[in-house]
Amino acid sequence: AQVLTITNYSTADGLLSDAINCVEGDASYNHVWVGTNNGLNKYDGNSWVGFTTADGLVDNNIKAIAAVNGSVWVGTDFGVSRFDGSSWTTYTTADGLALNRIADIAVAPNGEIWFAHASFSAGVSVFDGTSWRTYGSPDLPISGVLATSFDSKGDKWFASPLDGVVHYDDTTFQAYTSASTGLLSNSSTTIQCLNDDKWIGTSSGMTVLHASNAVTNYTIMYVL
Repeated sequence: AQVLTITNYSTADGLLSDAINCVEGDASYNHVWVGTNNGLNKYDGNSWVGFTTADGLVDNNIKAIAAVNGSVWVGTDFGVSRFDGSSWTTYTTADGLALNRIADIAVAPNGEIWFAHASFSAGVSVFDGTSWRTYGSPDLPISGVLATSFDSKGDKWFASPLDGVVHYDDTTFQAYTSASTGLLSNSSTTIQCLNDDKWIGTSSGMTVLHASNAVTNYTIMYVL
């Protein structure tokens, strides 16, 4: 049998906090980025480095991370900060975000950065490297978006906290709900496209929306 080695890290090793909100790996540099409620940590395989508002972060309570081409994007409740390896740049609604509260950061196949907003009427914000654009209600659910994923064609799939899943092919927004498609629940918490199957985490179990639009639902075996 395979023997697993487990290593534990805490503030005693260099973490800024033991309360971890998100983790992102950067394969290009073999770094691990850890978002805590007291700042951002980077682990290079040997030691931990911490970043806080004193270094340029817009806020220390990190909600989402995405590593992109040597840079790292960090989402908070007060905007987004980007670290290019030497300095920090912050973006807020003044720059083009639909909302400063960030629930998720996803990198599209074409390199665009998609920021999800789990808040009333604010859906997603998109940065193409130069300019910003936003999508919100009525195209996206008024309850907002918790996560974004991309299929093999580059189409966008959005998980909504109250309204199921929405597909966007750069032309049309199409909603998938428990009533219309058979999703296990309309309370979608996360989504991941895998071989064009959409794996959707919900408050009631796991739904797989297949490329054929057939649905497979998974729940616990027994409920008392």
